[in-house]
Amino acid sequence: MVPDAAWTFGRRVDRVRLRREPTEEGFLLIVEESGAPRTYAFRDLESLVTFQNDMEAFLVRTGWSLLEFSPDRRTGGDRRGFPRIEERRRWWTDGLHKAELFLAARGKSRRRRREP
Repeated sequence: MVPDAAWTFGRRVDRVRLRREPTEEGFLLIVEESGAPRTYAFRDLESLVTFQNDMEAFLVRTGWSLLEFSPDRRTGGDRRGFPRIEERRRWWTDGLHKAELFLAARGKSRRRRREP
């Protein structure tokens, strides 16, 4: 279990924050909406996770979106804004065109030639 983990969902200006907290008897799921916390007690983590998954699915079905998970455990900076130095590692996800170029370079074309 990640200590101090929190999931924040949003819909328009509304926010819902879910947090897990261990206790001597088990675990609590603390749901904060508009500053008013509600707590749900569970004997084991598996029951809490099942309940939280159902709650998150309900939130998404009713128009809520996951805005943030904390703590952010990724290392390094955000690489999406930087160009790649080397050729793309997964060129096949770019579409059929690059796959055809690759096959043509290997001497195997996917296109069938029409006979006159």
